[in-house]
Amino acid sequence: MRVRFLVKIMGITGMVILISACSIFGGDSAKKKEDAKKEQSKSKEQSTKGKESIINQELKKQYEIYNEILQYKIEQDQKLIKQSEEHFKKLKEESEKPSDSKESKDTSKKDSGGKKSEESGDSKDGSSDGSKNTEDSGDQSK
Repeated sequence: MRVRFLVKIMGITGMVILISACSIFGGDSAKKKEDAKKEQSKSKEQSTKGKESIINQELKKQYEIYNEILQYKIEQDQKLIKQSEEHFKKLKEESEKPSDSKESKDTSKKDSGGKKSEESGDSKDGSSDGSKNTEDSGDQSK
């Protein structure tokens, strides 16, 4: 009986030692395998992240260039609008000036015509004065 009891205890202790040894040595290898897999996946992610970061950097550069081009176009359009507005204002002013100058020319013609008629009134020949007025008005229109 005692021999059986000693064999059972030795068997149980052997099993405990065997299980603990397997868990210590075998468990570590399983953990190491899991850790290795995790590290590989991390390294793959990092390598893809590195590629993505390069791609993202290039995309950001392209986006900045695109924004600069749009900004330049907007500035050019604004300059063109300002120039066209100034040109329109100049044309409008020029169109108003000739009408004002025409009115002043008409009044100067009337004044000069009146003076000429007074001068022609002093002369004895009225027909020659009339021809002078038509000739003078013809010279002014040229």
